[in-house]
Amino acid sequence: MKIQGSLIIFSTDNEERKDVRRLKEKKLQILLDEKNNLPTFEITSKLYIKEAAEKKVEKLFLTPKFYIEQLYTWGNPKYYTSNAELTVTYLVIISKNNIQAIPKNLKFYDITIQNEGQENLQNIILNSEHKKIEYTVATTIKRQRENIDYIHKLVGKAPITELTALIIHNGIKRLRNRIENTNIAFSFLEEEFAISELQQIYEIILDKKLISANFRKKIEPMVKKTSKVVKESAYRPANRYTFNEEFIRNWV
Repeated sequence: MKIQGSLIIFSTDNEERKDVRRLKEKKLQILLDEKNNLPTFEITSKLYIKEAAEKKVEKLFLTPKFYIEQLYTWGNPKYYTSNAELTVTYLVIISKNNIQAIPKNLKFYDITIQNEGQENLQNIILNSEHKKIEYTVATTIKRQRENIDYIHKLVGKAPITELTALIIHNGIKRLRNRIENTNIAFSFLEEEFAISELQQIYEIILDKKLISANFRKKIEPMVKKTSKVVKESAYRPANRYTFNEEFIRNWV
């Protein structure tokens, strides 16, 4: 059986400033090649699969600073190709500030998800400076034995393969699930950040606005204040914070 690795790589970028009184708003991004595919890597018997994925990411961006975890293994014969029958996907989060280089054939795309009139339809728009990719994903629920499965598929013709669309869909779902109970959100930021920047990461992933006072209370045990401040708006400078690693030790 032919096995291939793939990488769903998330990052963020800043929107154009809409309000001088606020920090620049952020947008979620994903990396694709010129054929609208996710980056892939070779799986051999010489390395653990995760180690091979890590080496691929380091080669792409010339940095060891990123978050990585296994997302899913895809074994549906519907998606078999001449290159691979089994695809093992790893989810990666990287801050743009840690990227030293990006291969010319790869571009980051802004992600926009719009719920269509029906609950089971989502329209996904991926935008870069030179290209727009738009497609629709339909979701149905199937119950088998004691399992409830959510089946996702492309609707109509699309400029992207169904497997790539499903990996993106499941990658975003993983981000939403993990952001609620882990430190995964901090991987999008520099080592030092403003609380408002961290809140924006939560908002773009959860796709909803959060009440600042409640958010600060929630994440208070997860951060430590530094002596530094940042001034990027018309209001008073914002304090800089770092991730509190004691939070993870206590949580584990």
